[in-house]
Amino acid sequence: MYEELALLELAIWFGLPAWIANSTPVLGGGGSAIDGGRFYSDGRRILGDGKTIRGFIVGVIFGILVGIGQMFAAPYLHPILAQFVTVTPAMELVLYAQVPVAVLLSVGALTGDIVGSFIKRRIDVKSGDPSPFMDQLGFIIMALIFAYPLIQPGPIFIVILVLMTLGIHWISNALVYLLGLKKNPW
Repeated sequence: MYEELALLELAIWFGLPAWIANSTPVLGGGGSAIDGGRFYSDGRRILGDGKTIRGFIVGVIFGILVGIGQMFAAPYLHPILAQFVTVTPAMELVLYAQVPVAVLLSVGALTGDIVGSFIKRRIDVKSGDPSPFMDQLGFIIMALIFAYPLIQPGPIFIVILVLMTLGIHWISNALVYLLGLKKNPW
């Protein structure tokens, strides 16, 4: 029981920089579009006004700040975790993932969001319309790909992270919608 709970907690811990990076660009408050208002050869915007330079920078900064916080917190969490489970090398690897990993997770998450936006424009999905796979998993998959050169957390962490991402994405969107902060519950 404690082992499964520890794996769940560490997967959440590992995903925090990517999740925060993906959810905070809105705090940047607009600005210049990454695509500069340009159109692709299909006559549609490359990305759209929702993907801004300032939002990208804000997301990366927040993701890095989470990574810095994790770096300082990890030595305190390790003994607490060790009271309940035998801390395996894979668990230590995730617990002590350093700031460079947070940078890669953050940049990867926002790059995944941009790639998803580009694909959505190509298949004529309007900005703000749902696109389940790209909206919910594209950013976390790209974050994991970017971080892979520095950390390979193991399949169990990836499965948990992907499933948690789905759940957190759906719940957070529903809450933001119910609070009247979004037009759509997706």
